[in-house]
Amino acid sequence: MKLLPARYWQILAVLALFNLVNFSDSLMLLRAKEVGLAFASVILVYALFNASYAALSLPAGIVSDRLPRRIIYAVGLLVFAVAYVGLGLTRSAIWVWALFAIYGGYWALTDGVSRAWIADLVPPELAGTGLGFYQGLIGVCVLIAGVWAGLAWGADGRWPLIASGVIAGILATGLLTVGRRLEQPR
Repeated sequence: MKLLPARYWQILAVLALFNLVNFSDSLMLLRAKEVGLAFASVILVYALFNASYAALSLPAGIVSDRLPRRIIYAVGLLVFAVAYVGLGLTRSAIWVWALFAIYGGYWALTDGVSRAWIADLVPPELAGTGLGFYQGLIGVCVLIAGVWAGLAWGADGRWPLIASGVIAGILATGLLTVGRRLEQPR
């Protein structure tokens, strides 16, 4: 592990910090139900999320090969912030549909891009180690996020969604404004 470069650890810290507020999609689906979607509609809105994610993943990956990955990732965090805060604030089932489609954009802009960003930072002979440690750490962070969000959920889940969205927006702003020093020349 000592062979992994310092920049890897810096970026890993940023990604882990975000994932401490990135709780399970099942809580978002619970919020959709709480806002008024029927069971079948909850399933369909999740399918819409997956369709959005699938449709936008390739374009996001292509753009991340041309622009710094931190910018694509930061834009993804801004999209996350819009989806989470919006879902926390809405009381209308109609908005849930739009917000889940937007949420698919977040995944498209961050999932593959974060892995590519990590892969860019490690020597080829340590790619499996670097990506494996990243995935393990992110899994632990998402578990912690799910526990705190579940405990804070309350009657309708608004507070964890809004808090997570605001924190993600702050992290995105930081990546866009001062995150350039996290970049590595290609």
